[in-house]
Amino acid sequence: MPDASGEPVAIVLTVIGGFCSALLFGGMVMFAGVFARIAFAHLPRATAASFMRAAFSSYYIIMAVLAGAAALALAWPLPLDAAALAAVLVGFVLARQWLMPAAHRLEEEREAGLPGAAERFGTIHGRSVLLNFVQILAVTIVLGRLLIEGAA
Repeated sequence: MPDASGEPVAIVLTVIGGFCSALLFGGMVMFAGVFARIAFAHLPRATAASFMRAAFSSYYIIMAVLAGAAALALAWPLPLDAAALAAVLVGFVLARQWLMPAAHRLEEEREAGLPGAAERFGTIHGRSVLLNFVQILAVTIVLGRLLIEGAA
């Protein structure tokens, strides 16, 4: 931690940043690891796909807000962690503005039976999964660092 670590404002900002990071981590793991799996396991495929398509827009916005709030709170006391969370925020914006529309378009093309659409959808979906994994890893590292600093 920088010299600001003992100052009351830095402590409050670190707690806020940690709380937002924990909410971010929990939301990401719950959505990707539980919510999506349950939807596809218990709903007809078309219904689950439609439901998830609608849910992703809100997911990206909520997670981006949490990542941004955590990054802002940690910018002074823990700038490296704030930079990591800002990168997570950028990932959510890119996913919502670029990956999600491309995936929706390719999913429609795949359902229409257009040649090569399934492969292109698989590529975009794979990029989305990889991005989400990297984001979860970054948030996990930030949370780990916060917990280690708090225990020290």
